[in-house]
Amino acid sequence: MLLVHGAGSGPWVFDGWADSFFGVTVLSVDLQEGLDVARASHEDYAAVVVAAAQRLPQPVALCGWSMGGLVVLQAADRVRPHSLVLIEASPPGEIQGFSPDVELQEGVFDPQAVYGRFPTGIWARPESLLARGERKRGLSIPSLPCRSLVVYGDDYREERGRRIAELYGSEELDFPGLSHWGLVRDPRTREGIARFLGLGG
Repeated sequence: MLLVHGAGSGPWVFDGWADSFFGVTVLSVDLQEGLDVARASHEDYAAVVVAAAQRLPQPVALCGWSMGGLVVLQAADRVRPHSLVLIEASPPGEIQGFSPDVELQEGVFDPQAVYGRFPTGIWARPESLLARGERKRGLSIPSLPCRSLVVYGDDYREERGRRIAELYGSEELDFPGLSHWGLVRDPRTREGIARFLGLGG
């Protein structure tokens, strides 16, 4: 299983996750590794996921949180995964709409200035301004090649939860009381994903 982090964070947001997936090779990819972040596009991030998935034993499941969810949506057609797990994923253009007038520019931004302070103990780092502009413009992913699970809590229940599940015909896992960050930090999330993958938990 390949775990894909969100904007301004890194693979460390999934610390401890591997313990919930007994018998499965679990890799947390670093989307920024080897890239000039100031010039990194969403396609660059998707290419990192495709390359990482090809190095893993098959079949592979892709699991993305926040921006990482949109990245795995982009990569799915090339990876052809066993399944896809979207944890309050940044929505595709089919849900948020398309805004072609949004300016695309290179550079970086401070994710805590844009999204708010990260939880204590979670390191934040500069994020691609270009990739953020692409998300704002809208990236089209009209369908998926595999079964999928959409996981959501209180912060984005509709746009990043139920509406994504409806678009893709996904199974749903709702965690009332959990915030966007809580979904990657609470063990109930990974246990629910393990059950979706048929691993118990």
